[in-house]
Amino acid sequence: MMFLSTLLPLRQTLTLLPLVALLQWPLPVNGQNADTPSDSNFIRRGYERAAVIGSHLYLSGGEISQYGTGENALPPDDHPATGISSVLSIDLSTSWDTRNAPFQSHTFPDGDRPPVFNNHALWPWKSSDGKDQGFYIYGGQVSWKETVKDVRKDRGIWKFTVDGQGGGAWTVEQASNPEVLRGLNLTASMAYAAGGGRGWSIGGIMTPGTDPDANITSGPGLRIPGMVEYDFATETWTNYTEVGFLPKGQALEDGRAHFVDGLGEDGKNGVVMVFGGGVFILDATRKGDSRGITRPDLLLDFNNMTFFDAQTKKWYSQTTTGTPPTSRMGHCVAGVRSQAGTHEIFVYGGADAGFTESYDDLYVLSLPGFVWFRVDDRSNGVHSHGTCAVVGNRQLLVIGGQNEKDGWPAIWQSKDPLPLGLGIFDMTTMAWKSNGSYDTEAAEYRPAEVIEKWYKDGGLDKVQWDSDDVKKMFLATPVNFTNLDEPSSSDKPSSGGGGSDSSDGNTDKSKGESSKSKTGPIVGGIVGGCVVVLGVIGGWLFWRRRNKKKNSAGALSSAELPVQEPSPSPPPQGFYEPYGQHKELPVHSAATEVYTPPTELSSHAYRFELDPDARPNELHGDAGPRAQELS
Repeated sequence: MMFLSTLLPLRQTLTLLPLVALLQWPLPVNGQNADTPSDSNFIRRGYERAAVIGSHLYLSGGEISQYGTGENALPPDDHPATGISSVLSIDLSTSWDTRNAPFQSHTFPDGDRPPVFNNHALWPWKSSDGKDQGFYIYGGQVSWKETVKDVRKDRGIWKFTVDGQGGGAWTVEQASNPEVLRGLNLTASMAYAAGGGRGWSIGGIMTPGTDPDANITSGPGLRIPGMVEYDFATETWTNYTEVGFLPKGQALEDGRAHFVDGLGEDGKNGVVMVFGGGVFILDATRKGDSRGITRPDLLLDFNNMTFFDAQTKKWYSQTTTGTPPTSRMGHCVAGVRSQAGTHEIFVYGGADAGFTESYDDLYVLSLPGFVWFRVDDRSNGVHSHGTCAVVGNRQLLVIGGQNEKDGWPAIWQSKDPLPLGLGIFDMTTMAWKSNGSYDTEAAEYRPAEVIEKWYKDGGLDKVQWDSDDVKKMFLATPVNFTNLDEPSSSDKPSSGGGGSDSSDGNTDKSKGESSKSKTGPIVGGIVGGCVVVLGVIGGWLFWRRRNKKKNSAGALSSAELPVQEPSPSPPPQGFYEPYGQHKELPVHSAATEVYTPPTELSSHAYRFELDPDARPNELHGDAGPRAQELS
């Protein structure tokens, strides 16, 4: 039997099953690849998963809708989207704009690829020397025209190995403890993360389209509590029947997770942080079954972050401050570490508990401060059930998603305002790129000015830690912005090409020594020049004082010239709200200072000299025109 994907999510799928086999999808216009339509033919994409592997962004699974044959012919109402059977990739070593994103499509014959999944887990994996190698996929809901019979838990887990050119090959990796894998309840819409050589899947919903062993014939599915862990090196599965942030008998659906590493005194601790999602209570009145239930009992909020220590296998929590997101499901999460020692996690989009409204807002959680910042700029489109990834140093790429407010089937028939469903956000300037351009030469990531200011103003010293263990874990590595204050090549505007600077981050020793050898003469020359100039000025003032000492007898006593306070800067554009207060951040470049020569004293003004026997006097404000200080 064929199964629909997790559309809106799974609660509406089973009612349409009898119609699926009768549907015929119209061919794309102009013979275009159904997986990579042009922007003019593209409508929506969603439920895919993404990861940056080496120099390419890879997309796995998901569905896409596009105009059919004829002018702007909408896809059919019964099933407006089709599964993406190929692996898509985008080369990140060259610049491009979202309207013409250079998608590569890599197809595989049946049997040499997994079924097309929606809302699955994607776990990037590295070799023993830390090089990106590929990704695993786990769980997920089979898409239209795919069959759950191809999901064989006794065959292991599907693994994709990249070839460095945007493509790769699928293989099946057998488990070292297959009895544990066979006993798992495969789910979709789980919270997932990977790091430190392991992958995690938390909660989710089991349906006839996720697990061939699911004994479910009606309703949207069964929510599964607990967490699954897979060790890539040992090929070992671990099933945790409970998670520390939920009581027994509660399950999470459509939450998100993010892995943060490099914590603890030895820098070896990594934690899996959980962000939002819906909680379903499987109490005794329901006999542990959530089938037939479409709305969660509650949503996890963002006022408290819970996380799993991959080393100690313990759950911890920490209260957050600032301006957190509203509770939501189906959002996307991506994070980046700065050279200052902070780790920023970006949360974009999502939907409410009833899937009646989608969001277009974006929030940032900065660690170790556990402080939220709200981005005022908007993406020009609301999205839920999409994905996102950090690309090109400081750029966040959001991919796909629907507007739940449109309802079924319009969520797939209303064109995404973002070209090809792609949006690019500059994580340093905290602004969406209106032209949708990806810049391969973008400068290295640096936390936004408002985040940096929070740390420099002592915000970290004011954190109220929930436990000493959490404090020690996150404060073991100090936060230091001093090394970022010195200008570097990455802070300078790009010359547009032809530069000789190395892009691999390596330091040329000979160049470094040459630079050091030039430092002494340069500094000495500057100091010597300043001494000569000061000597000339001092001699001239001494000569004037002795030559005109007689005229100083009637000099008036003077008052201090008031120090002029710098005028306040005009209000910048865009603002963010740490601790619930408006904190503005200019989106323009820093203003260049303009040198203004000092105004000379009028030739008719009184002349004042220093009395050698009296307290030095300065110009009196009423004695003549005031001297103008440099701005």
